[in-house]
Amino acid sequence: MTASVLVIGPQARAAELRRVRGQNGFTHSADPYQALELMANGPFESILLSEELPDFAHLVRACRRLSPRGRVVGLCSPAGEARLRGLEGAELDDYVICPPTAEELAQAIEPSAELQDADLAAQAVPNADIIALVESASSMPTLMECLVRIVGQWTQLEVGWFDFGTKRHGVPLLLLDGDMPHMLLASSPRQIGPTLQHRLANLQALLAPLAEQVRRIESLHRLAITDHLTGAYNRRYFYHFTDQLLARAKAERFRVTLLLFDIDNFKHYNDTFGHAAGDEILREITLLLKQVTREHDIVARLGGDEFSVLFWDAEAPRRPDSQHPSSAAGLTQRFVQALAKHTFNCLGPTAVGTLTVSGGLATFPWDGQDVKALLRHADQGLRDVKTTGKNSICLVGKA
Repeated sequence: MTASVLVIGPQARAAELRRVRGQNGFTHSADPYQALELMANGPFESILLSEELPDFAHLVRACRRLSPRGRVVGLCSPAGEARLRGLEGAELDDYVICPPTAEELAQAIEPSAELQDADLAAQAVPNADIIALVESASSMPTLMECLVRIVGQWTQLEVGWFDFGTKRHGVPLLLLDGDMPHMLLASSPRQIGPTLQHRLANLQALLAPLAEQVRRIESLHRLAITDHLTGAYNRRYFYHFTDQLLARAKAERFRVTLLLFDIDNFKHYNDTFGHAAGDEILREITLLLKQVTREHDIVARLGGDEFSVLFWDAEAPRRPDSQHPSSAAGLTQRFVQALAKHTFNCLGPTAVGTLTVSGGLATFPWDGQDVKALLRHADQGLRDVKTTGKNSICLVGKA
């Protein structure tokens, strides 16, 4: 049987191997990421990796996950042998020093009997399912939903996710290791055949890089929409979200209240205590806001010491006293009270109650039909407070 071999590394390395081995059975990729895609689309009996590739150890582990039953072999010059010797056994099945002899190469990439005898076509994850999984890996919920659909089709059973460790009756199929591991279970106690078990094992090997892709995308998304200093949402996201929410509010006829405020005499704190203390004040202000607002309320830093909070009712009120907009006014009052009691350690032991804010509240639809109009009315309330003594939140219109 001719071995199916994937060579990852420079063209010169592949040429060396072809000179010794011949043309048959070799697939070459100089790009490691392209090579990982090739492995995801079909199993290889042996994967040969050139030692000079960047992130070599991580690449070895990725190959091991994508081809759990294939042999992973390192290729190195005599100077690189020490590096590969530490990986042999634990992550590499073997390594050879280039240029190898024909006998050395044949021994290193000899496929296992299990792999030769396996029905690879039946055990491989179909290409269409791999494409669907990659496309769904923009968030953990969409990836999990896609896995339920695919595995349900394979097994013809009802499947569902449960928190790892939850006691549920059923057949364990997959483990998805995210922020909180989840187990995919089949509801029926019927046994899963060996061919399907191998296919599920191949799918399990794909989940680690897919979950890592989700985490990377979600991390980039968080960076794109949050303020790097405070962790609040940034100005761009605030405008985008408010536009979407107001469009929905017009269609569903519900109220939205916008709070705009800044810190009184913030320049004084920066000049007196330094910019590091000013940054700490902004971070602590954000934490106080998140503590007194509801989970769905949007806390954003618009720039400098200027913040905004968007209030709306995510669901029907459960208590008579929780009606909007009194909830928004009450929450802003809670924030002012929390601010008065908070100790800003960066300002010294006498700082309790010394830091105040001034702001304005404006409510859709009475004070404006879009985000710019609401901000303009809230800003008018803020300036009115500044001229009458500061340290207050001015309610504009029906808010």
